[in-house]
Amino acid sequence: MIDFAQPQAAQGVLPVGQSGVWGDPHYSDQALLHAQGRSRGQWLDAPDVDAHTRSVLFLRAP
Repeated sequence: MIDFAQPQAAQGVLPVGQSGVWGDPHYSDQALLHAQGRSRGQWLDAPDVDAHTRSVLFLRAP
């Protein structure tokens, strides 16, 4: 849910977590919120993303 007049107040939830990659610590980190019908803040601006980044997932081709 994004009000583009106030993107800093965006809310959302990803049922399979932030990464969506099986085995990653963030795979199911939002499942409970989803099951409860709740959401969390979504960071859209680069400074907000930088300030709230906890980890980075790098994907490499074989």
